[in-house]
Amino acid sequence: MPNDETKNSSKRDGMLLILKALAHPMRLKIIVDLINDEYDAERHCTSFGLTVSKATRSHHFKLLKDVGLISHIDRGNHSLALLRRVALEEEYPGLIHLLKDC
Repeated sequence: MPNDETKNSSKRDGMLLILKALAHPMRLKIIVDLINDEYDAERHCTSFGLTVSKATRSHHFKLLKDVGLISHIDRGNHSLALLRRVALEEEYPGLIHLLKDC
């Protein structure tokens, strides 16, 4: 069973990965847009107005998913992004509020 020091280290490492992901302006824009959308809004990856290639866009969304900021929703031929709002508020209280006005 993990002790408090291990939990704190894991939480710190997770926050560092999130901050690293948000350091890129396009990924920050995606997250801020999702925060400012309706609660539990699912957005198609092309709806963010990113002017990059499909491969680059996919890379950004994969990275956001890998660090736990978004969930990937597969709707057949549509790939949607969903902010993991509840999980983020539980794990990192105040993070969403802090990013809301970026």
